[in-house]
Amino acid sequence: MATPRISVVLPVRNAVSILPGTLDSLRAQTLRDFEIVVVDGQSIDGTLDLLRAASDDLPIKLVSEPDRSVADALAKGLARATGDIVGILCADERYYPYTLAQVAAWFEAAPGAAVCGGRLDFMDDHEATVDSLLTEPFDVEAHLNCEQVASILASFFNRRLIGPDFYYLSDAPTCPEYELWARLGFRFSAQAFKRHDVSIAKTFRNRLSMSFRAESFDQFTADKLFYLDGLLEKFVPADRRAAVRRRAAAGIHMWAAEQLHAIDPLLPDIYRHCEAAAREDPGYGRIAPFVARTGRARYDAATGRILRTVPDHPGPESRKIEAPVSIVFDRQHKGVRVLGNNPLTLRTSDDAWGYSFKFRVPPQAGLPAGRAWLRLQVEVESGAVGLAPMSGNDVIGERVVRNDDGRLTVDLPLARDLATNVMLRSGGVGGSVVRIHATELLVDPGDQVAA
Repeated sequence: MATPRISVVLPVRNAVSILPGTLDSLRAQTLRDFEIVVVDGQSIDGTLDLLRAASDDLPIKLVSEPDRSVADALAKGLARATGDIVGILCADERYYPYTLAQVAAWFEAAPGAAVCGGRLDFMDDHEATVDSLLTEPFDVEAHLNCEQVASILASFFNRRLIGPDFYYLSDAPTCPEYELWARLGFRFSAQAFKRHDVSIAKTFRNRLSMSFRAESFDQFTADKLFYLDGLLEKFVPADRRAAVRRRAAAGIHMWAAEQLHAIDPLLPDIYRHCEAAAREDPGYGRIAPFVARTGRARYDAATGRILRTVPDHPGPESRKIEAPVSIVFDRQHKGVRVLGNNPLTLRTSDDAWGYSFKFRVPPQAGLPAGRAWLRLQVEVESGAVGLAPMSGNDVIGERVVRNDDGRLTVDLPLARDLATNVMLRSGGVGGSVVRIHATELLVDPGDQVAA
């Protein structure tokens, strides 16, 4: 393939506060032959003025009209794209200056590719990278089950090769990419989906994105289930549909539970989605391990119920117990060090999820009956950290705290004999810095647990 022309589809509505960064990332592209198809949902906040001014130095094709949803806007944009290769970018997202040139080179080298994709980076409010994602090689069954979720932002599509199958349905308000990926997966072999370990896009990891709003996930799951039924009818033989649907529907609900847990591990809807998955397929293999990893419940496969074993916080009768809490680290972990003592300030491992420190509470005789907790007041100065009790080598119920969360109180349940270590590690960003303002050992006598 000769150097392909690229279209970037950009849906917007009332995005004047965040759109300038997106436009700047397009201005910075080293490849210059591309078009930007902007579909505006009749913005009233100055977005249109910003786009019209940007048309002086950017190749913008602008349409502004009412739309029914983000999916409707995206469907319009894809239909208007004329490039050989098409990417999708939203107002809270950015490309790197080399992105379009890199994508063009990938398709030149692999003209038979239906999709080429790379790594997606996540940014905090200050646009510092806090995490990164490269999905597994594409597999249509894993996609249907939401066992892998390919990034639409970090993917570019070969419009010429895909031909009439290159469109978005807008029959549901969200998740049209779920239907598109599956439709392409049923048509093309796995070899037509190329992935490269190169960061080509970045997005905010905050509520600017619907993907990080807990209230979005009921709509997401409903829309994926809606599209699933249409896909099964079109592509799956009738004698296999029921079995495929059971597993895929369970997988969609488990995906929602996993994403909600990443947003906030104490959200009540997490277990609701687990039970919905169990109603679809009680034996689905993701349910029990995930529930166990939350550290606060167990899955009863016989009844399909999630049984809470640990409350979210110590109860009102909890009291502080005087016991020395020590913190240790292994110097073999590169970059780990204590930066200060008032407050205790720690730097985590250089690895993105590198184990860094352990809080240790020695076993104590004569403790009052009840559940023991380690309460930490933490403030992340930069990056992100994960905090969790350890069971052997396993992290249980990890809480990720980021630098835009402010000063938080984190309650971590301990084993009755206090032999549990609590791990503090990098939370997706190596070399993160965290302040520990207070450390307390509590016992809740109102929460009776077996020794």
